[in-house]
Amino acid sequence: MYAFNQALRALRNNWIASVSTLTTMTLSLTILAGFSLLSLNLNLTLQELQSDLELAAYLEEGANPPAILERVNAWQEVAAVDLISPEEALASLESERPYIAQASGAVANPLPFTLRMRLIDPTLTEGVAERLRGLPGVAEVDAISDEVETFLAINNAFRVVGSILIVVLLSAALFAIVNSIRAAITARKDEIEVMRLVGATRGFIRAPFLIEGFLLGLISALVTLALVLPGYRFVTDLLSENLPLFPLERDPLILLQVAVLLAALSLLVGLAGSAISVSQYLQEDV
Repeated sequence: MYAFNQALRALRNNWIASVSTLTTMTLSLTILAGFSLLSLNLNLTLQELQSDLELAAYLEEGANPPAILERVNAWQEVAAVDLISPEEALASLESERPYIAQASGAVANPLPFTLRMRLIDPTLTEGVAERLRGLPGVAEVDAISDEVETFLAINNAFRVVGSILIVVLLSAALFAIVNSIRAAITARKDEIEVMRLVGATRGFIRAPFLIEGFLLGLISALVTLALVLPGYRFVTDLLSENLPLFPLERDPLILLQVAVLLAALSLLVGLAGSAISVSQYLQEDV
């Protein structure tokens, strides 16, 4: 209780540094939480886009479509594969472009048997396309490479930006904690010297500052969650009304995991920052 009370007293006495630290940490955590929620929703969108990415293999005349279908369906990279007959392909084309129906009866159906497949991972597209080109009976392969490359570029760019943002924001929060605890140590310099002289242990002297860092992390996490969760609900409700087809992450369990991870990260930064300050500015020999 002594260490806890001393930590509370330090927060009150150095309230300017404490408020500055809480503001910096809350702002950093809020941006980080917003980015995490945006990442969740982007991943949800990319998953839907991934389900639409298909490989199309056009078979030669005289090929054995059922045999090729069975062989491709056994590949581990393939999540699903369908065999489209020339009649089915023509019917689909006529439904999309009705004017073709007028001319289709005058000529023979030129469309081949087609294999359409979805892969378990879009990064495997090029490799699977090469395997398809090597199969007997396959005339041409449409790898839809532009869509795949766009999908991967968005995903990779977002990961890079996210990694940089996390490092910058956590560094700012850590720096704020270090400065706040250093100010508290400076303010209690004489008191710490007296405690050394009377034989106080290293842990007894350091405990209040570690608890102060923990409290700063805890308060920052609570304020951040109080801002982010209602704000996210408001934004998702607004987007649902205006963009009903846009996928949004609303799973309570996933949102709870984000909140728990954010709180744990805030507490960890608070403890790490206070530990760094204590190790740098309390070089007592006891």
